[in-house]
Amino acid sequence: MSDSELNPEIPIIPPETDEPAEPVPAENSHFKWYILQAHTGYEKRVKLTIEKQLEIKELQHLVGEIFIPSEEVTRSKGGKQRVVTQKYFPGYLLLHMDLQENLWHLIININRVNGFVGRKHRDENHYIPPIPLSNEELMTIKEQIDSGFQQASVEEEFVREQKVMITEGPFSNFSGVIDEINRERGKLKVLVSIFGRPTPVEVDFDKVIKA
Repeated sequence: MSDSELNPEIPIIPPETDEPAEPVPAENSHFKWYILQAHTGYEKRVKLTIEKQLEIKELQHLVGEIFIPSEEVTRSKGGKQRVVTQKYFPGYLLLHMDLQENLWHLIININRVNGFVGRKHRDENHYIPPIPLSNEELMTIKEQIDSGFQQASVEEEFVREQKVMITEGPFSNFSGVIDEINRERGKLKVLVSIFGRPTPVEVDFDKVIKA
């Protein structure tokens, strides 16, 4: 009788086997990021079409991600806030993929696709691998999105004592300087000259332009 049978507190250690551990899939070194140009305003439709064609042709394994660089930005209009999708590069998509000739032909022939950025030569009928994004270029894009670059640009669009011109409403075409900024309401208080006196006028962000 073994010691473990005599004393149940002693753990039973299973014998070693020659069976290998479950393999950890390695990252495909052939996957790189490429820039695809499409018609502006059709980026999402192009993305969905590529995904559908990959499924039909059973080439999903060659594409890891299709990414439209964008950010959700809060804008104000008519005193109300709304969230809009602000694209970083209108008309462009980023594709992480193992680009092969059959995949290149599939993508390049999709409606409203203009072509890949960074081709060494211009020949639309023959496969010429485009130059992928460098790690530095990819990190720059990622850092901008992570830092809320677009939202910061919107919020910093106006500053006190900045000269602006009102574009809508009863004071349209009046110029003045910004006296107060209410970012929560999306409104500005602009001092305009009426009968030679500075008069405060409240307007929405989208109803003024920089003078």
